[in-house]
Amino acid sequence: MFIGLSVGFACKAQPTRDIANRAYYRTHDAGSVFLHSSGTGISYQHGWRKTGFSNRIINFELMTLRHPKEYKINRSGAQNSRGYFYGKINSAGLMRASFGWQKVLYDKEIKRGVRVSYFGLFGPSLGIIKPVYVELIPNAGEGSRSQLIRYSASVENQGDVMGRAPILYKINTLRIIPGGHAKFILNFEYASDDSYIKAIETGVNLDVFAKDIPIMEGTYNTQYYLTLFIGFQFGRRSL
Repeated sequence: MFIGLSVGFACKAQPTRDIANRAYYRTHDAGSVFLHSSGTGISYQHGWRKTGFSNRIINFELMTLRHPKEYKINRSGAQNSRGYFYGKINSAGLMRASFGWQKVLYDKEIKRGVRVSYFGLFGPSLGIIKPVYVELIPNAGEGSRSQLIRYSASVENQGDVMGRAPILYKINTLRIIPGGHAKFILNFEYASDDSYIKAIETGVNLDVFAKDIPIMEGTYNTQYYLTLFIGFQFGRRSL
């Protein structure tokens, strides 16, 4: 009798543990927001199933890129001032297009389980740089009206730097530096409904560019960027 009750209870309890909408999904689309060791980023991913435990992946990313020696200066008393970074001559960002695969290491067995998988991705990178412009009030004798000029360390001796120019100012001065990257991701997916994607991601990325990305003046710049990241992924699967 005890065995019969136990089996009956298990049969009743089991449906509440089942993963909702479990099926053979052929494609998925997902977005991510993430923090990395040199900034922040967003991504879009499309995947299609090759076998029961592997997917082909294409991925697109847009992210900011900071120099480790950046520090921000804010002018006290200046109204509507946008702070600037001492010695920073260019703002930088990255665009990536990745191709690769996803492999499932451990699949979800119950509703509150976690699917663990890894991604191996590679592809081209584009370093995007834009010169920094600032609002300068020249020294006495050179006029008192402010002007927008391209920033360099020598500007500090020409007057009072009040802050950065608007972000779209001189947008036509953007430059592109080509490169490539390789990326490894560990993905921990925890959605109870298999048609949805909710996951925590972490991993490492190496970008190599054709030449140094010139962010700072008077210190080192580099063409190699090894970054660690963590982020949140969300999306849907389709049959």
